[in-house]
Amino acid sequence: MGKVKALVVDDSKIMRSAVKRALDQLMLADFEYVEAMDGQDALDKFNDEIQIMFVDWNMPNMTGVEFSRAVRDKGDTDHIPIIMVTAEKSMGKVDKALNEGGANEYITKPFTADKMHKTISRYFDDDGNIIGEESEEEEEKSFFSSILKS
Repeated sequence: MGKVKALVVDDSKIMRSAVKRALDQLMLADFEYVEAMDGQDALDKFNDEIQIMFVDWNMPNMTGVEFSRAVRDKGDTDHIPIIMVTAEKSMGKVDKALNEGGANEYITKPFTADKMHKTISRYFDDDGNIIGEESEEEEEKSFFSSILKS
């Protein structure tokens, strides 16, 4: 199984553990985790070894959307999936995370391992390696298009 380095960003240690537990249950890959307690901490820990990120929205110092935008603004990071894992459920917030923040996917809390699998499995090949995002669409992602794909 492929080794995948995942950045898990949430101000709640319990939620970081829940994300890691769900990912381990899926057995999509052999995950190695880097944890961060807010966006600024995550930005400090972000490096070119990170292959996928799971980011909360509401955090002190720097929100998940601000962190995601900062990562995307570094350039050459479009291939790294950013999955927002948040309690924010409004369509406006989803669109903001996807379009302004540059996130690829959006999972609302509370989540199940099944929901996580449906959302992220397309980023992994059968051997547990992360698949580079084919630039399937340059158009803006929207809440409704992600629903239609589900």
